[in-house]
Amino acid sequence: MKLLCAEYNSSEEMALSVVGDNALLRNNNDFYFPAFTQEVSCVPQLVLKACKLGKGFTGRFASRYYNEIGVGIRFYADTLEQTLKTRGLPCGVASSFDESAALSVMESYTGGNADYYLKVNRNIVFEGNACDLPVNMEQFVSQASGYYMIKIGDFFYCGNPFRYKGLKIGDRLQMGLNGKCLLDFYVR
Repeated sequence: MKLLCAEYNSSEEMALSVVGDNALLRNNNDFYFPAFTQEVSCVPQLVLKACKLGKGFTGRFASRYYNEIGVGIRFYADTLEQTLKTRGLPCGVASSFDESAALSVMESYTGGNADYYLKVNRNIVFEGNACDLPVNMEQFVSQASGYYMIKIGDFFYCGNPFRYKGLKIGDRLQMGLNGKCLLDFYVR
């Protein structure tokens, strides 16, 4: 199983990164602030789960390759990321460390409405819809299949240009889909 993650720059251009399943943070377990960074940020995301094996398919057929949706939060070790960028080194480790990708329970999905939100300490800091993504879900899944064999159980983290900075120990994170809270945990 792998996590195929959309990453956006400030111009809303997308790149794809692959993260191992060691990054999954499940069951609303708390996120532990890493010792190797002083600052942490997070990105709320829609997550799709692959249900079919495939490679190199077009966006027109992409929806056949996933049948579940949930929400997720990807965490970034900002201090480490800046240090690596300054040195001209790849900075993937700053977002692929152990338990850096929270994942909710997955729900059946056949298309349609996908409103999601992120709350920090009970305050809504982000609200979005799948339609607002710079690259729609079908295009993203299709592009990922151009580089990687899609396997049953893979997760597509759809990305988001929004990044919440300044997470602190004690913060409570809640994330929901279509009005239903699916993630609720603390930064420890």
